[in-house]
Parts: sequence; structure tokens; C-alpha cells
Amino acid sequence: MGDGVVYPSVFVVDGQQHGVPFVPPVRKKQRACWNGQFLLTSLIILALLGMATEGYFLIRFQKELAKTTSQVGEEAGAIFEKSMQERKLNAEKPAAHVIEAAFTTSRNGSLQWEHHKDLAFLRDMNYRDGSLVCIKPGYYYIYSKIQFMVQSCSQQSQKPFLTHGIYKKTPRYPQDTNLVVNIMAYCDREDSDVWLDNSFLGGIFHLEENEEVYVQVSHRQVVQIRDGTRSYFGSFMI
Repeated sequence: MGDGVVYPSVFVVDGQQHGVPFVPPVRKKQRACWNGQFLLTSLIILALLGMATEGYFLIRFQKELAKTTSQVGEEAGAIFEKSMQERKLNAEKPAAHVIEAAFTTSRNGSLQWEHHKDLAFLRDMNYRDGSLVCIKPGYYYIYSKIQFMVQSCSQQSQKPFLTHGIYKKTPRYPQDTNLVVNIMAYCDREDSDVWLDNSFLGGIFHLEENEEVYVQVSHRQVVQIRDGTRSYFGSFMI
């Protein structure tokens, strides 16, 4: 060999070896793709299960709500019907409300009332000369409210008493009956010249047909009439 000559490297390969299988290398990219598809499929299945569960509970809630609404509607309807029946029944019962109208009194000393105008009315009861006359027998709640006022108590030489009462007149007895009476002192406040007070009476009494009830006061001149809210008288069947 001459100097300065370069020879290529020589490798010897033994091509006679047998029995060793060829295993292709696993690609990491394909394995990562399969894992992602599995995760996505799992998430989709979980979402579908959640939607199915939510739909089940929603349908069940709607059924319970419809059932409850139906029950409430039936109960409300029954209450409304009962209320209307009670109102109709009460509307058919006798009642009267009269308001003070004048300073005059009738022959028996009863107060005179306005029985047609403003707040006054009569239903299945009559009015005669200051009295409410029963048409249908039964138990009645009878009431009367009177407002009293004295302009100058300084002119009173003593402290008198006044009475406010509800009385009944019946064809079965010659004398009238006291139902309820209030006795009160007036002008009993020394620190004021003007005296103002109210008296309210009420009670349940049985009335027969053609029996009358009326109101009397001992000092008619101190009764306040005005707009019909100061002094009034009435009754209604219970």
C-alpha cells in the first residue's frame, strides 16, 4: 500500500441468523390519541347520564307540582264556595242600621232616626216612629252608639248623670222592657270646659214578630248627630 491512500471502512454483517421476531416500535402519538378518545367518550356518557337523571327528576317534580296544584285548587274552590254560601246566607238575614237625624223624639221618648239615606238601610225589618220592628223571629244582635258633648261645663251647678238605653216593646206585655242601659256622669272633668264622651251598648236578644226595639237618652240636647257616624242604632239576625 502506498502512503497517502484512504480506504473505506468495512463492516461485516452476518445474514445467517434466524428465529428473532421483528417488533415494530410503538408510536406514542397513536397511544395518546386513543387515550383522548376514551376520555371524551367517558365524558359524553357521563353527560348523557346526568341529562337523563335531571329529566327524570324534572318529570317527577312536574307530576308532584300538578298534583299539589290540583289539591290546592280544589281546597281553594271549596273555601270560596263556602264563603259565597255564607255571604248569601248572611245577605238573606234581616238587618237594619239607622243614623241620628234630628233632635226630636217620639211620643214614648225614643230617638228619631234616618233609615233610608247615606249609611242607613233596612232589610227585612221595618221602621216605625223611632223603633226597629221585627218581621222574622229569631236571635238578633242589637247595638247603639251615642256621642255626647257639652260646650260649657262651667255652667253646670252640679255633676248630673245621663242614661243611654235600648228598650223593647212587645204586644204581649203592657210595659216596655229594658234590654241594656248605661248610666254615666258628664261634665266631671274640672280642667276643661268642653266635655265629650261616647256610650256604646250591644247585646244578643230574642225578638218575636211585631216586637219593637228603640233607644232613649235622658239628655237629648247633648247628643251629637252630624254625619251619621257619631250616633247610630241597628240590629242583625245571628
